[in-house]
Amino acid sequence: MRHNIFDSIPSNIVSGKDNVFANFLQTAGLYDSMKISEDNIQDLILLLDGKVRISDYCKGCKEERVFTVKPYIHFEDDANGCYSQKLSEEVLRLQKSYVLDNTPSPGGSVRKQNTVWKWKSWQIEEVSRILVFQFVCSMNEEHHLDYIVLTTDNSMMKIGQYPSVADMTFPELDAYKHVISKEDRKELGTAIGLFASGVGAGSYVYLRRILERLVYRAKETAADAIDNETFEQARVAERIKMLEGYLPDILVKNTTIYGILSKGIHELSEEECRKYFPVVKECIYQILGMWESLRKKQADEAALNKALNAITTSMK
Repeated sequence: MRHNIFDSIPSNIVSGKDNVFANFLQTAGLYDSMKISEDNIQDLILLLDGKVRISDYCKGCKEERVFTVKPYIHFEDDANGCYSQKLSEEVLRLQKSYVLDNTPSPGGSVRKQNTVWKWKSWQIEEVSRILVFQFVCSMNEEHHLDYIVLTTDNSMMKIGQYPSVADMTFPELDAYKHVISKEDRKELGTAIGLFASGVGAGSYVYLRRILERLVYRAKETAADAIDNETFEQARVAERIKMLEGYLPDILVKNTTIYGILSKGIHELSEEECRKYFPVVKECIYQILGMWESLRKKQADEAALNKALNAITTSMK
């Protein structure tokens, strides 16, 4: 989301999908961090100003809801007493000052040479060290999503969230309860819980085991359509290709998921594992989603067939 830094903060609400910091809060694991820069500072100002709306699971409503973030207010004391101030306005004021200091005059000089860019000034250093972003449910203002971040220098680290990533993600698994085994449901929950606690490689161990079992389940569905001996001798990536039509196309065309999981267990850093976790988890969800759609289609067809038979019988 880009706008002229000299304009006032836009009054319209933007989608969290278009805001890099809202995306970070929703998808990052604990202790993941991201840079705050001149390129994304306007997104941060919008978030601090309460101009961002996200869609996520509401633990209170037990459904997907729209949440709007509260403006970030801090309090200052002076000779005249205590007053409140929007942190977004303080950050915007600093950015305007920085641009002016580094804009050449008609004579070619600048007000302050070699000014180092920072997103905050020393005056707000303490109040902005720990930030709590409070998102409020559109259907019940008592239902919140709270994210806590630590800002050091020009970076933001996620250090807390409530409800937790696990609390937010476990209900998603209910959508697949008819097509996921108890063992896979339990281990997928374990993987999500580990990720929520900031564990990267450990979560990949469970995801890889789940993927291996899902591939074998797909082979069982394919039955004699795939030669057993050829299947057993093939690598996992090759097995996935063999199962075209029984696994989602996105996986068949991108068989690297197993390699990513294996590399995560043996080679990738914890930070890299946490960074890639949402993507590899979504691959598991793609398989379950395909099977659930097929199950629903078969159930609907069976119900319709039963209804048509009942009508035919009553007309005889």
